[in-house]
Amino acid sequence: MVSAWRAEFIFKSSACHTTSFVVYMLAMIQSWANSRSRRFYEQGKISKFGGMDTDTAEDLLATLDAAESLRDISPLKSVGLHKLSGNRAGQWAMTINGPWRICFRFKDGDAFDVEITDYHRG
Repeated sequence: MVSAWRAEFIFKSSACHTTSFVVYMLAMIQSWANSRSRRFYEQGKISKFGGMDTDTAEDLLATLDAAESLRDISPLKSVGLHKLSGNRAGQWAMTINGPWRICFRFKDGDAFDVEITDYHRG
């Protein structure tokens, strides 16, 4: 499912003429690896993420959602963007805090299989 938000603008140029248009902005996060991560982003549910800095996680997910390319993220040294290897080859990760990471695949300006995880646990 593609998420989107809608903004409607209405302009009144005279007493009898009104012009309106709708702008749809597509979110860059296109899919989630699991429902826990999606619920955290959409509803703030954090029961499975003990010790995670929720403010940082929300900020990083918003950054990822707004990014049109990895170059939009990589200059931000504090996010710790890095390419993964091994069984996570093809994925990228951003550091939240402690063991917590946001892992994702990035293709053609969109993020896929976004997941909040401690991937060091195995």
